[in-house]
Amino acid sequence: MIPGWRGAREGGFLRFPVHDAASKPGGPARHAVAARIVRSWRELTGRTGRGKVGPAGSTLLACSGGADSSALVLAMAGLGPAMVVAHVVHDLRPAAAARADRDAVAELAARSGLRMVEARVRVRGRGGNAEGVARRLRYAALARLAVKEGCVFVATAHHADDQLETVLMRLMRGAGPAGLGGIAPRRRLAPGVELVRPMLGVTREEAEGLCRARGWEWREDATNQDESRVRAKLRKRVLPVLREIRPDAAARAARSVELMRAAARVVEARAAELLRSAAQDEEGRLLWARDALRKEPEVVVGAVLRAAARRLGRGVGMDRAGRGVVERAARAVRDGVGGRRELRIGRARVWVKSGEVIAEKVEDE
Repeated sequence: MIPGWRGAREGGFLRFPVHDAASKPGGPARHAVAARIVRSWRELTGRTGRGKVGPAGSTLLACSGGADSSALVLAMAGLGPAMVVAHVVHDLRPAAAARADRDAVAELAARSGLRMVEARVRVRGRGGNAEGVARRLRYAALARLAVKEGCVFVATAHHADDQLETVLMRLMRGAGPAGLGGIAPRRRLAPGVELVRPMLGVTREEAEGLCRARGWEWREDATNQDESRVRAKLRKRVLPVLREIRPDAAARAARSVELMRAAARVVEARAAELLRSAAQDEEGRLLWARDALRKEPEVVVGAVLRAAARRLGRGVGMDRAGRGVVERAARAVRDGVGGRRELRIGRARVWVKSGEVIAEKVEDE
């Protein structure tokens, strides 16, 4: 731990005191990358103007201790006490490494003149994909911390290279417009709390450059070198080749992601119109004339069937309703085959008949 530090535990979280902001890494000098991060945060949160930020813009800055999240803290520190640094400790890292990460974040917060809060989550023994479970628990812990601290926003340090890796992974899985829309810059995290990602226009190299400019040595996570993970393999083997071919590949991909997200909004809007147009019988089933759906593009038909299944099943089972399942149902609606076919999407059953398409809820089995 940092000499002389005392962390008070409150309600399962650790709260750290604020140190003098005059000892910020690198001092008050303006940095172009930091300015871009702050500008993006202001756009995402609607906080216009300059200078310190009031309670309406209070933001929890998620920091693991790596270069990306350290750069986020360094960039946002100048906005004042409405910024709070948050660190989540989990048990997937060796205990000594986890303690060192936490202590590094505490030191960064102190030197940046910001308060730090901490939460712990237990991942081991929960089953499922450990990385996915850890991510879900981490976001849940950040949401709880945000509510406790009265923060309206939680900011994470996902950046342009993360975005490119995500799009490549989804491209390999055959994702559609929504999937290729990549990491969303903003979404609801919990009631009254929005998740924002102000670094999606910043590359990993730029984040590291900001840390160096401010004299900050970040922590490295050894799991990022584990090439048994698809993301790590892309990062180590594929992205360097892409950057060699096109140095601004990540920035270019970020623009493509924006276009795909806009295309996804068009598809979802049309799907919503078709969902509203469905007739509903006394049993709560949704009905369409098959010809009305058949003339729509396959991607739109898939979107409306997925939306119908989500509504009927209240979202239950949709995590298992992969793109292949939805595509098969959409193709069945649009082909010229007659008869009667049954398909399942999550907790909904879709009947494709010669003249109509019916979606109904599947009762508990």
